Amino acid sequence: MKLQPVYIIQDLEQLKTVSDPLRAKVLLYLIEKAYTGQQLAKLLGMARAKVHYHLNELEKHGFILVIRTELKNGILQKFYRAVARGFVPSEELLPYVSEVENYYRETTLNVLGRARLRAIAAPEEAFQIPSPDRAQWHRMATQLEVKMSKEKFAEWLSKFRSLIFELDQQQEENGEWFYLTTVGFQINEPSFVWDEETEVEVDEEEER
Repeated sequence: MKLQPVYIIQDLEQLKTVSDPLRAKVLLYLIEKAYTGQQLAKLLGMARAKVHYHLNELEKHGFILVIRTELKNGILQKFYRAVARGFVPSEELLPYVSEVENYYRETTLNVLGRARLRAIAAPEEAFQIPSPDRAQWHRMATQLEVKMSKEKFAEWLSKFRSLIFELDQQQEENGEWFYLTTVGFQINEPSFVWDEETEVEVDEEEER
């Protein structure tokens, strides 16, 4: 099944449905690949009945669908898959500030949580470096805080998305698999202090 690039969330009930923390997590798994309710229950450490309830809600509101069924031990198993790789609220929903904020916050947290699990499961060679020269590294872990206007940051993100699309188009049949995740958002205040005077004080404190 080929996923749509983007699915537009059209009404408030849909937005509320997918803003639920557990449903947002389930949807993220189903963007990656198809799962049965039993498989998801095992991944999430939850009762099957509860997972199936949330699957039914996601299916009812058009976020997922059954792509195939299999008969196992006399039980018909349904395999669910997300209908798209990304989900975006429509312009008409933007006035519902709280609901939209909840949706994107949960999405961001789930992406970060999934990245953590992927890092834990990655092979040893994923974190080995071939040389001190970073230009030869096939891994990265970066945090950055910048101060600029929202318009300028949005403009840069647009360029970055173009690079991500370019990367996606350069896949090789016989290549290795790599995982890249990215989040970016506005913050209240910086956590990193790059002031030279402060850094000197920290160094002196460590020497005592």
